[in-house]
Amino acid sequence: MLKKIVLLGSIVSVLFMTGCEVLEEAMKDEEKNKPKYILSLHEIVKYPRSNELEKKVIAFDGTTYWVNVNQFFHSRHIEAAKLVPSKTRKGYYDLLLKIDYSGIVKWIQLSMYFRNKKLALLIDGQFYALYTPDQLADENDKWVLLTGPFDPITAKGIQKYAHKNYIKFNPKKQNLMEIFSNM
Repeated sequence: MLKKIVLLGSIVSVLFMTGCEVLEEAMKDEEKNKPKYILSLHEIVKYPRSNELEKKVIAFDGTTYWVNVNQFFHSRHIEAAKLVPSKTRKGYYDLLLKIDYSGIVKWIQLSMYFRNKKLALLIDGQFYALYTPDQLADENDKWVLLTGPFDPITAKGIQKYAHKNYIKFNPKKQNLMEIFSNM
């Protein structure tokens, strides 16, 4: 009887140890596939009233802004990004973003509603800059210019992860070739 209990205890401990290793590997894979360089545009709130709908973000210079947590535009609408050298700052970039159809609709609404207002541009939930959206030339235009200037590391990170983030946020829009190329 004692031998059976010891044997059972050994089997259970081996299972627990291998289970932990499998769990650790799964956590590493999840961390590797976590979206990075997520862009979002948020309305700036002048008089915060609700902790659930508004959050405080701090700019690099220490300025505090309150923003609406519900973003008006997000990386889930950005299919790809291209770097465009900034006209205002040497060595920095603007971003040319290819957006999907729902992103076009949101951008049109965004550019009309916030025509003369500043929005908070957040990257991975951290304040990056104030931004006023430009209007699209026409409704069939899939590319929009996000004027920065963005530093080279941030711009290249956004470019690198734009399509990966799009697939992560829109798994049903992924075509068959992309599914097999990501394996």
